[in-house]
Amino acid sequence: MTVFNHAASDKGVGYMRVLVHGVLAVVVVATTTTGGALGIETAGLRLPLGSMIESTQPTQGVPVGVAHPIVVTFKRPITNRAAAEMALDVTSTPAMTGKFEWLDNKVVQWVPDGFWPAHSTIKLTVGGQPMAMTTGPAVIGTAHVADHTFTVTIDGQTPPDMPAPHHLPHLGESGVLLATMGRPEYETPIGKYTVLAKDRNVLMDSSSVGIPVDHPDGYMTEVEFAVRISRRGLFVHSAPWAVESMGFENVSHGCIGVAPAGAEWYYNTVNVGDPVIIEP
Repeated sequence: MTVFNHAASDKGVGYMRVLVHGVLAVVVVATTTTGGALGIETAGLRLPLGSMIESTQPTQGVPVGVAHPIVVTFKRPITNRAAAEMALDVTSTPAMTGKFEWLDNKVVQWVPDGFWPAHSTIKLTVGGQPMAMTTGPAVIGTAHVADHTFTVTIDGQTPPDMPAPHHLPHLGESGVLLATMGRPEYETPIGKYTVLAKDRNVLMDSSSVGIPVDHPDGYMTEVEFAVRISRRGLFVHSAPWAVESMGFENVSHGCIGVAPAGAEWYYNTVNVGDPVIIEP
C-alpha cells in the first residue's frame, strides 16, 4: 500500500521518473564538480548522460498516454534554466510544439501543447540524442463538476464495456461514470491534468494538508484504484462511502470519487500520461 501525504511520490505504477542509460548531447559548462549547483551555458560541450542527467522519461518501448511530457532529471540543481532548456531542444516526429515546466531545481518537463497521436511510435530528439516513445490508446477523462459526472472516451469513442451508472441521473448513458467532487469548502480545481501514477491502494491522511485527523473534516482513509493526476494530491479513485451522492452532489475533499466498479475499470484502462480535464 502507498501512504499518501499529499507530496510528490515516486511510487505507484508508472510514475514519471525512470532511470535510463546512454549519452545525451547537451551544451553545458559545469561551475562545480563537487555537488553544488550547476550553471549551464551555451559553450558547445557534449557531455555523457551520466555526468549531468540522472534520468529521462518516458521509457522507450513502454506504452504511455497521449499527453505524456518529456521529463529530464538532472543530478544536481540547475542555476541557468534558460540555457538548460536551449541545450535540451526537444523536437519530435510528427512535429509538436510545447513548453518547459520546472518541477524543482533538478527536474524539468517538456509539456506538449496538444496530444500525441495514439497507437504510435513518436521519434524524439532531446539535446541532440535520438529517443522514442510509444503511445497507447487515447484515454481521455473529463470531469464535469456541476453535472457530477466523469466521462471517458477511448480513441474518440465511448467504450462499450464501461460500467453503467447505478442510478439516475445519466442511467445507461455511454461513457458516463457518476462522480462526486469537492464540496464548496474543498472545491476541485478546474484545469487540464495528466495521469502521473496509479496505485492499487493508497492511505490518505488529511493532516498532510493541514487538517487534523481528529477534526470534523479530517480523515485517515484507505482508498482503492487511485489514479493520481496532480503532485498536490488530486486523484480519481474509488469512493464507496459516497455512492449515494454520485450524480447528485459534490461531497469530497477535492478528489474525483467514483463507484468501485467504475474506478477499477478506469484504473485498468488508463495509462500514465493520459489526460484528465476538469470542467466547471
